[in-house]
Amino acid sequence: MRSCLNNISFVSAPFHFVWAFAVFKQVLPTTVVKKIQIYGTDGWREKLLEFIDADVLPAFLGGNKTDPDGNPRCKTFVKRGEPIPKSYYLKNEKKKLGTDFEKLTVLPFCRKEISFDVKEANSNLEWEYEIQSGDIDFSLHFKGETLDPVELIPKQRTSTYDETEKGLFKCEKVGTYTMVLDNSYSWIYPKEVYYKAAIKPPNYDRSGESL
Repeated sequence: MRSCLNNISFVSAPFHFVWAFAVFKQVLPTTVVKKIQIYGTDGWREKLLEFIDADVLPAFLGGNKTDPDGNPRCKTFVKRGEPIPKSYYLKNEKKKLGTDFEKLTVLPFCRKEISFDVKEANSNLEWEYEIQSGDIDFSLHFKGETLDPVELIPKQRTSTYDETEKGLFKCEKVGTYTMVLDNSYSWIYPKEVYYKAAIKPPNYDRSGESL
């Protein structure tokens, strides 16, 4: 496989970076490793000038190029990392739940079941929930009058850190459909869940309407 990488240099690299690269390079192709140069705090300016023209290389890296006002940091064309504004922090975004959500606390080593009796085939079961913190296992089960329970949606671990968890399932048969919120894998932490769920008729048109 051909590589589009020409040359990459790390300057003023701390010791832990050098150590990490020594491990990481074991999985890189030899042709790529040969194109990567790592330098400590000294001697790297001279090395950069061996393959970068001094009139192109910014002055703070050992070259001659500066900003129009003579600034050697070349801020007009070299973009540097800046602190992320706190307004962008995801943890500051509070999810807005409606007043129709119900609260459910699932203790460690426990699970909670939410059941619905579906009396009309092809009805739709809709749900939405948010976990206050952490994650929880979700699954959906069905039991008819003469049948053993059947798992319709296998257990899956869900987290609602970014947004609420939503689902829709077409209930093709009449019977009892049970949503399971399982925290049995947790030894210490209870899970606080806010949820709402409802059975909608087969011909229900949910366009433009929330659950």
